[in-house]
Amino acid sequence: MKTIELLCSGELKFKGLQELEKKYLQNINYFVKFSIKKIKEIKQKEENFVREKETTAFLEEIKATDYVIALDQKGKKMDSLQFAKILEQKISYHPGRLVFVIGGYAGFTDLLRRRCNHIVSFSDLTFSHDIFRIVFLEQIYRALTIMHGIRYHR
Repeated sequence: MKTIELLCSGELKFKGLQELEKKYLQNINYFVKFSIKKIKEIKQKEENFVREKETTAFLEEIKATDYVIALDQKGKKMDSLQFAKILEQKISYHPGRLVFVIGGYAGFTDLLRRRCNHIVSFSDLTFSHDIFRIVFLEQIYRALTIMHGIRYHR
C-alpha cells in the first residue's frame, strides 16, 4: 500500500476541526497509508527565523527517495481532476513516499522549495493553517474517490 505523509507545523486548535481531521484520515486510510507528521510550531515574530527553523525540521523528515509536493499560494493552480491525476501518477509510479508539506505562517525558504518536486496552490485566497489542513485532507479524499470511480466527487 502506498505511503503518503503530510508534514505541517503545529496542532489543530479547534476540537471540531480535530474531529473532522480524524474522519478524513479514516476515509483516506481506506485507500492509502496516510499519516500526518506535525513539527513543533515556532512561535516567533521574526519570519526569517521561523522559515529557517521550519525548513530544518521539514528537511529532517524528508528522505532522499521521497517525492515532495509543497502546498503554497505561489504554486501551480489546478482543479480537483488535475490534482487527482498527479496523485494517481505518483501513487502508481513513484517508488518512494509521497510527502506533502504545508508551511507555517512565514512560508517556505528557497532551500525547501528547491527540494520539492512540485509546488501546488489550491487558491489565491489565504486560509488559516487549521482550515487549510482540512481543505487539503478533503481534496486528498476527493482525489482518491475520483481515482477509484467513486461518486463522492460529483
